[in-house]
Amino acid sequence: MFQFFALLGFFLFFFSIISLVLYIFMAYALYKMAVRQGLENPWVAWIPIAQLYILGKLIKGLKIFDYEVPNIEIVLPVASIIFVVFRHVHILGTLVSLVNFILVLFALNKLYKLYKPENATFYTILSILGFTVPFIVFSLKDKDPIA
Repeated sequence: MFQFFALLGFFLFFFSIISLVLYIFMAYALYKMAVRQGLENPWVAWIPIAQLYILGKLIKGLKIFDYEVPNIEIVLPVASIIFVVFRHVHILGTLVSLVNFILVLFALNKLYKLYKPENATFYTILSILGFTVPFIVFSLKDKDPIA
């Protein structure tokens, strides 16, 4: 029994370190992109959930099919907060999670189209995995938007 808890502790520690490293990659990349674009308060990129505000500011707008999402820099973090609040509600939590995931995926696709349009679709497909997003955004941090 002791070995099980020791192994569980090791895995928790290991995945916590990996999560922290991925978070730092993403925050640093968004921070550098915000500074490069001259956005106000680029330090917000270091705050969990609030960093989605920076993502929204970087993409400047989001059109999903024929619908233009108003104030995307506000909608992205608010959608994530709603997800956190409702994630344990049985069916509603699943729906909110799916909507939030799709919204962030569309936002990331727009970011990829702005910075590396030739790879945007490929990057978006990779982003479905989740752990790839910090590395992709990190690779874009020193680029200027094309459009």
